[in-house]
Amino acid sequence: MKYYMGLDVGATKTFCLIADAAAGIRGFGRAGNGSYEIQGTAAAARENHQAVHHALAEAGLTLANIAWAGLGVAGADLPEDFVMLEREIYTPLFGDTPRIFRNDSMAAMRGSVRTSHGIVIACGTGVIAAGINPEGREARAGGLNEEFGDVWTGTIIGRQGLYAVYHARDGVLPPTLLTGLFVEKAGCSDVDEFFYKMYRRELTQDQLQPMAKLVFDAAFQGDPAALEILRAAGRYLGDLVIAVARKLGVTAQPFDLVTAGSVFKGSSPVLKDCMMARVHEVCPVARPVTPVFEPVVGALLMALEKDIDMTDAIYHNLSDSLLEAEKRYQVEFTAD
Repeated sequence: MKYYMGLDVGATKTFCLIADAAAGIRGFGRAGNGSYEIQGTAAAARENHQAVHHALAEAGLTLANIAWAGLGVAGADLPEDFVMLEREIYTPLFGDTPRIFRNDSMAAMRGSVRTSHGIVIACGTGVIAAGINPEGREARAGGLNEEFGDVWTGTIIGRQGLYAVYHARDGVLPPTLLTGLFVEKAGCSDVDEFFYKMYRRELTQDQLQPMAKLVFDAAFQGDPAALEILRAAGRYLGDLVIAVARKLGVTAQPFDLVTAGSVFKGSSPVLKDCMMARVHEVCPVARPVTPVFEPVVGALLMALEKDIDMTDAIYHNLSDSLLEAEKRYQVEFTAD
């Protein structure tokens, strides 16, 4: 029996799944922040090791039993990142175990489509568009952080909402529903108390998170300031998708566009609608797709498909096994 591993490495958690050749889940391991960008390679290596070896122990296996591993790793952005991460973390961890190593956005995409190609736009605390075409060529845009041009993320949406409150207080903008939402979130009596607590650092932006939710909620109620923030963010996300589609040569072809991340779960549909309107100007047959599985399952699928024809029967077995695994491990593997 061959076994396959999926490893999803992020800034909040590191998950590892092991399945057999019929896509039955055999083991699961979890750890904390596995991102080298936040805590350095030594600490990240420990979290990766913990997740992998817990999954192996749960399955009663060793790395020698793993035919392929799929890795979706946050912070694996530039070619030199992959070289460094292999040297510092993944060669010591996996040795000569065959593996396919991608950015975590690609694992998110693979967990959402029935084929190995498509485009994903992932937007939460960060933002990235990435994809692979039917010929296997890969491309990406964004994903390096605000300093290098990621001008709209969930964090920035929330911050722009806060700025709108300040601007409305000064009379630069008309009154906005955002004021009441931020004042309530802060537990203040009025906008002046809110402003001075922020000014004196008695309140911080971290204490107001998730601020982006307030922007979505105000937009859902038709607030002009909030709507303009979401429209601007949607247009930018659309431009990222178009950039990837052009690099892949698929602007005139149908492709699945996976929308992943917290901003696509907001109460107002305006951001996504504006993004798709922009995408369809250049890619008229792009199809928006919501995630089916969490990224760790996408990483597992990257490994499985190296050896296995992913038939309907295999997908059905995987879905059933994941439902059982969710109960066993008290973890959600199917997307919200």
